[in-house]
Amino acid sequence: MKHLKLWYLLQFVFSFSLIAESSWYDQKLEGWYYFEDPLEKSKEKQPTTLEEASEILESEKNQLHQHLALALLVPSTENVANYMKEQSKWINQSVAFAAAWKTVLLENPKLGDFLETPTTSHGILAKRSHDTNQRKSRLKQLSKNHFLLFLFQGKDYLSKKSAETIQLFAELNQWNIKAVSLDNHGLEEFPDAEIDKGISKLIDVQATPSFFIVNPYNNQVVPVGAGLLSVKQLEENIEYQFFNNQERSYEP
Repeated sequence: MKHLKLWYLLQFVFSFSLIAESSWYDQKLEGWYYFEDPLEKSKEKQPTTLEEASEILESEKNQLHQHLALALLVPSTENVANYMKEQSKWINQSVAFAAAWKTVLLENPKLGDFLETPTTSHGILAKRSHDTNQRKSRLKQLSKNHFLLFLFQGKDYLSKKSAETIQLFAELNQWNIKAVSLDNHGLEEFPDAEIDKGISKLIDVQATPSFFIVNPYNNQVVPVGAGLLSVKQLEENIEYQFFNNQERSYEP
């Protein structure tokens, strides 16, 4: 029995060492163990139309799935080897696809998004700085004919903390703030806050604190957030609503 256990252990170690061999050995193993014929790949039929390519891909995908199903349900060495052979073919195909993708991007950089969304640390910092400067410029433009409407409840702790955020936002961006209390209780940061006289129903305020950008010249009211937001979140929400929202047409 001890000899039998030792034999199984040696088999496991030997199998593991085979898996850990170099890529060169793996490539040789594919050719020898799976009996791959290098000429067979060149003889495979290449699709000539989009429809034909789609049909071939769907057929190959089903075949791979069937090999996997059989290998899982009947895990014989033959079934597992057949699945590994099919899987290896698609791994090699994906490597070729990735290489072609890289070549295309190098020769046609406009097809990629790395010009707009850099991935290097230096590029990310530069993009972040550019976005911040652009946002500040847009907020300054909006401040000329808009003000921030801040609706709150004086007894609500979220409203109290939000008052600090709104005050900081106003200082950093030179915005006018109009604060309105919905529960007849004021806030220390906004001693001149007004009492709600129906504005909350008119603009359908669903939560407090809530924030809206108002253009008094055309009576446009734009929601830009609710709850305890950071200054950055509020700035980004305003920028999104006026400059990036594809479903709305708010005028800056």
